[in-house]
Amino acid sequence: MKRMRLGKTPKPGDVILATVQFTDTNEVKIRPAVVLFEEHDNIGVAGITSNLKMKGIPLNKTEGAIKDTTNA
Repeated sequence: MKRMRLGKTPKPGDVILATVQFTDTNEVKIRPAVVLFEEHDNIGVAGITSNLKMKGIPLNKTEGAIKDTTNA
């Protein structure tokens, strides 16, 4: 995992800490996310977790992942 410097635009594949507001409350937490794309200083991210009980969207090599993933 690369360590990001302040003021540097993250690139695809970078793992960052993102401020996330929950949809059902005003609570805000810092959560890890992976950068999916960067365009004109805007980034698209996907949250990541080590919680195997959470369901997610599997990614595969044809979608650009380094290796296939599975839902737990």
